[in-house]
Amino acid sequence: MRITPETSTSQRVWAANHLNGLMNLFLPTFVPGGKELDEQAIRADVQHAIAHGFSGTMPMINWTLPGDPKWKEFYCVVLDEARGALPVHGIVASGSLEHDLRQLTDLEEMGVDLVLLASTYPRDIDAAGLYDLMAKRITATELPVMLYAATGRRAFPHLGPAGQPLDVYDRVADLPNVVAMKISQPVSLTSTMQLAQKLGDRISIGPVNLDFLPALARQFAITWSGQWNCEAVQTPGRQLGNEMLAVSATGDFERLDALAVQIEPVLSHFFAVQAPVIRKGAHPWQHNRYYQWLGGGNGGLLPADPHAREGAIPVLDKEARAAMRNAFERAGLSPTDAEDDQFVVGRAAWERGVRPCDIGATPYYSIN
Repeated sequence: MRITPETSTSQRVWAANHLNGLMNLFLPTFVPGGKELDEQAIRADVQHAIAHGFSGTMPMINWTLPGDPKWKEFYCVVLDEARGALPVHGIVASGSLEHDLRQLTDLEEMGVDLVLLASTYPRDIDAAGLYDLMAKRITATELPVMLYAATGRRAFPHLGPAGQPLDVYDRVADLPNVVAMKISQPVSLTSTMQLAQKLGDRISIGPVNLDFLPALARQFAITWSGQWNCEAVQTPGRQLGNEMLAVSATGDFERLDALAVQIEPVLSHFFAVQAPVIRKGAHPWQHNRYYQWLGGGNGGLLPADPHAREGAIPVLDKEARAAMRNAFERAGLSPTDAEDDQFVVGRAAWERGVRPCDIGATPYYSIN
């Protein structure tokens, strides 16, 4: 008998109905110059996420932080285009309780469907203090809340094995609007199992590392994974990740094992690119964008990430692009046959006549 989360609250009923399959991390698009959002491209990418069969999306705010007028503009465009077809998730991620509480109010007013709690806390905090700061954020909203188990600055080595504060999470999982936990890619299989064993009877567990799914699904009802670059492992026409999670939910382990073999080339390649950068506290932004474009998304280079330390983000060069295409093809996925010049500016801008020579700087990207 597999461990399945209970549905005793309205928020957990919502989670049972909506946390199914993949949920992507939604990257913004800017017009040339990187100062203003490209609404046409953003709306096209919402439709692309819907075509992928994603069950939710979360706008990535590194370039549009709360306080910047573009933060609300970005969310509102995504929400408007997604309404009724794709749940939109918010995120609170600061180290300030007051800031996060204000942001929760703003997210509620805009109409997001769920909030990822990714706040940071004092490094030397004790278990009681960590619970208190998490609970104050969670109880300030009626929205469904997703916890975030991670490494690096979001881990607590003094509070639990591999930095996972199991006893704190155990208490937090009793709060009625806590519905799920996203487990980040670098978190080990052992830690993922410990978290699922401790919490899986109350909240839904979503591992980013789909390579763990065949093992986990035999003991736990794993139905979703999300808020990462899901476009790296499937296309709208061949939804490998969604299919894996669907058969995981039903307990068809023979089919799950077969899909794990099929998805391995793109899954392993993505993790090899992503995991080292995640451990440095960043993301391989242009690589993630290129994955999205390979499956038919808008593409377009992202501006430099002002929050990443120097050297943390790799350059997307010709060799890297060829390797990504090759991984797609080995997994039976069909990448776009458009030229990389179109990727550089994005499909919407390309249709408007913009070319690479019009955009100036190309951070984290090399033509060769």
